[in-house]
Amino acid sequence: MHPGIDIFVLISGSFSIVASVPLIYLAISSVRDARELKRVQLEVAGLMEEVREIQREIHQAQRTAKTEILETKQNVERVVRATQRRRLPRVRVEFGRSAAGD
Repeated sequence: MHPGIDIFVLISGSFSIVASVPLIYLAISSVRDARELKRVQLEVAGLMEEVREIQREIHQAQRTAKTEILETKQNVERVVRATQRRRLPRVRVEFGRSAAGD
């Protein structure tokens, strides 16, 4: 064959092998990063589920508190109405000194 072509093939092949080493390193590090990302995504998904559960509990507690506050307000209003209806008129009694007793 031609020695020029052989040298060209040898050099280009060597260059291709040397150029592929960083690509292999990048591919391996990408796989590691992808595994780490998947782990983080699963952890975030778990945390989000906990957040949703806490939000449900908070909303339930708010609804319960609102109901209890309304019931308390209604009870107070009933007591106010009941005390206004039952209030007896005030009688004022004054004791004065009698003129004969002096």
